[in-house]
Amino acid sequence: MENKTKKRKLIVIIAVLIITNMITFTVAITSNMLLGNKLIVTVDSSETAAGIKKLLVLKEQIASEYYQDVDNTTLIDGAIKGMFDSLGDPYSTYFTSAEFSKYMEMATGIYEGIGVVVTEDEQGYTYVIAPQKGTPAEAAGIKTGDKIIKVDGEDVSTLGSDAVVSKVKGPADTIVNITIARGEEIIEMELVRKTIEAKTVESRVIGDKGYIQISEFTDKTADDFETQLSELLAQNITGLVIDLRSNPGGGVREAVEIADRILGQTVVVYTVDKNDKKTEYASDGEEQLNLPMVALVDGGTASSAEILAGALQDTGVAQLVGTKTFGKGIVQEIISLTDGGGFKVTNSEYFTPNGNSIHEKGLEPNIVIEATEFMMNNLFTDQEDVQLQKALEVLSTSN
Repeated sequence: MENKTKKRKLIVIIAVLIITNMITFTVAITSNMLLGNKLIVTVDSSETAAGIKKLLVLKEQIASEYYQDVDNTTLIDGAIKGMFDSLGDPYSTYFTSAEFSKYMEMATGIYEGIGVVVTEDEQGYTYVIAPQKGTPAEAAGIKTGDKIIKVDGEDVSTLGSDAVVSKVKGPADTIVNITIARGEEIIEMELVRKTIEAKTVESRVIGDKGYIQISEFTDKTADDFETQLSELLAQNITGLVIDLRSNPGGGVREAVEIADRILGQTVVVYTVDKNDKKTEYASDGEEQLNLPMVALVDGGTASSAEILAGALQDTGVAQLVGTKTFGKGIVQEIISLTDGGGFKVTNSEYFTPNGNSIHEKGLEPNIVIEATEFMMNNLFTDQEDVQLQKALEVLSTSN
């Protein structure tokens, strides 16, 4: 979400926090003096000064006592990663330069890998939120809820999602072996990495109803949605199904832009930070879609997809059909650093227009209908999609 004043302030605050603990960079910068390889700094408290001293002492102890040579950059990066890990928040993470470059690839929707979006729990286990459509992960049958436990034979059970993603990704046309746990079942998979340009919006007409699927939110999603919605409207559809199933989220701005195209003038979502500062993101009301609508959701509907679904439900513009959503209701700020690295940090919680927090709760559908066992284990047609058929039935009774 874009709020330039808030972002500038946040960058300063967090950059100071990081630099205070990095010790080889400039520290908490109210005043400092560099004398050769010595840095005289002013810090915010005696505790910070003691912490820096302790870190320096331990760094020197490792350098002198560890049985192998150590790299200073590796030690510093490890110390910074530890600081972020101490927050106990799987969504707040420090990235080295190489890691940050790979992470930012996801925002463009173009990268090399297998096409799976993951999260992690408090123990560091990596779980699949959803495979991306048309990718090796989807073709191999990876499913929401699968736990990745090995990559190329290496146990990655508790390494955390960022480390797992780094190991899974690699040059196109190379092989990666994945071991997943699905309940009590252990499944070995050999996948060929591909260059993935995520196609995030697909649409078609079903009878006289429009169907538009959003698989995730990347930089092009809002524009693609507008294009395909216009094509559907040109075919005189009488209702619209918006399919957000297995959509792991992505750019919040894109979700808000899509809501702005659909809704009248209303709050789409608002955030609250730890200082109780409330920031609203609203639809301007210049465009509104005057059609009966239903949104399909499930346990793989997360983050930005839940923002859109929550706005549609709270405003009464659309009913939600399917199963309870994933429940990621917190917002991360992504910041780049001058050395090429970067970090993301959770800076606020978001709320639906009616003031509902969905974090670790999810959105409850208006109409609950589970996917069949056949749907969960096979490719299926529109007729075999019981959730879609229910959505079409709801739209038919709305006309």
